[in-house]
Amino acid sequence: MLRAMAAIDVHVTGGGTILNGEVKEDGKTVARCSLCSKEVEASAAIGAAHACAACLRDRLDALSVARFRLQQSRSGSLPWGKVTG
Repeated sequence: MLRAMAAIDVHVTGGGTILNGEVKEDGKTVARCSLCSKEVEASAAIGAAHACAACLRDRLDALSVARFRLQQSRSGSLPWGKVTG
C-alpha cells in the first residue's frame, strides 16, 4: 500500500509561506515552532505541528543515537575504532 507524501509547508518570518512549492509572499508572516513554543526565523510542518531548525536537528540527532545504541552497538565495538587511554 502506497501512502501519499505529506505536504511540505514552510513558514518564514517576515517573508511568507511555501506550500508544496507554491510561494505566497507575506511580510506579516510569523513562523512559530510548536515544539519549543517560540517565534523563529523559519519552521517546517511535521504533521499538524511546525518545527524550527534547532528542534528538527535535536530530533535527527536523537534518531542517530537511538539507531546506534539499539542496532549497531550490538556488535560490542565502536564504529570509529578502538578507544585507548
